[in-house]
Amino acid sequence: MGPTTPVPVAVRLPGGLVLRGHEWSRDGPAVVFVHDLGDDLDAWGSLTGAVAAQGFRVISLELRGHGLSDGDPEPGALKEDMTAMLGEITSSFGPVALVSYGSVTETLLFLDGGCGAPVQVMISPLPQASGEIDWRTTRPAMRLLLRGSLNREVNEQAGRIYPRMRGQKLDVTGASGESGPALLADQPRLAEHMMMFLRRYLTPYHLSWIADHAGQIEAARAGRTGAEEA
Repeated sequence: MGPTTPVPVAVRLPGGLVLRGHEWSRDGPAVVFVHDLGDDLDAWGSLTGAVAAQGFRVISLELRGHGLSDGDPEPGALKEDMTAMLGEITSSFGPVALVSYGSVTETLLFLDGGCGAPVQVMISPLPQASGEIDWRTTRPAMRLLLRGSLNREVNEQAGRIYPRMRGQKLDVTGASGESGPALLADQPRLAEHMMMFLRRYLTPYHLSWIADHAGQIEAARAGRTGAEEA
């Protein structure tokens, strides 16, 4: 299954900037967690570990200028950074599920399977930081939207974006006024919905990628075994 505790991980983007965080090194499908602007990976609390305990490879990264990552905070670079980050991760682990909350969920609308994130979880979406969304340039993906039915601001935003989201989508609510990771801590049923969603929709992408890269994966494992024996 892999270690029960995370190890430090660093993802170097093509321009040289390094995003840092934690990884639970499992053999299962990869789930990438990206916190909201102004937060850091600690905002996820126990959620990332709980997802890893279900057999997923979990990678939780801090945004540019947040926590231990390089650079200064730059909201305008979110899409560029996340696209580059996905390129680096998916080259090793195949298609991923991307999980985020708050204002960063707006960026998810512009990412899809072509970027390596065909499956996405949007928690308490508040896509308002950059003003009006250009829906013509958004991309389709399999998306799960999780929100608290007692949070007026989130529900108003969800009501605006959900009907216009492209691709297959699910909207699940819980009786809570919490938002972000705190919502899933307050409503464990929503966390269970997320686990089922990931197993059902991400796993087929992962298995297909393994089948297509079987030789490459076996060679990499043989190389690691040889290095350990040496």
